[in-house]
Amino acid sequence: MKDKNLFALSGILAPILFFGIVIILGLLEPGYNHATRMMSVLGGVGGIRGLIFNLGIGLIGVLIIVFSFGLHKNVNNGKGSKIGPILLAIGGFGLILSGIFHCDLNCANVMVERDFIGIMHVLSAFIAGMCLSISPFFIFARFRKDDYWKRYALPTLVTGILANIPGIILWITIFASIILEIDGILQRLGIVFVLIWMETVSWKLLLLEQE
Repeated sequence: MKDKNLFALSGILAPILFFGIVIILGLLEPGYNHATRMMSVLGGVGGIRGLIFNLGIGLIGVLIIVFSFGLHKNVNNGKGSKIGPILLAIGGFGLILSGIFHCDLNCANVMVERDFIGIMHVLSAFIAGMCLSISPFFIFARFRKDDYWKRYALPTLVTGILANIPGIILWITIFASIILEIDGILQRLGIVFVLIWMETVSWKLLLLEQE
């Protein structure tokens, strides 16, 4: 398999895997509400479902890291600022760590009696969310300078804006211990916009191999 195909397929699979495990495991968990419950709660479920979620989140992180390398290599022939791809890679690494340092049942180690693992989970999730959401701003600047990618520059900028609005609101409520009835929605929107962008860009990267 050629490098571009590997990088592109990693970016294509990461969003599909994310939506698959979050939606399916959420449906399998009794009483779980996607609108109000954080995704991390699914990682604290005992048995195989919790294991699948945490391993899945880790795999998504690996796929994002692979995609970030491919994006850097194939925009401006690898020239230009590396900040955007590096932020994507750090975001992927944050997801890996959040799967390793996962919640316990109902995220009690985060929300009730915060312990070392709970603190590491919050930090990892914060790093992942922050880096993934701000990376489009830097990638936007690189896209503008590449004839092949410049038509994706504006959508990339819009992605960054849309991803940061719910993220900012969510983390303010978390650190201020404010409980909202839409925390689950805010958390998902913070990463969903980036993943949709990644899916689109990955298909474009895959087509690059054929042009």
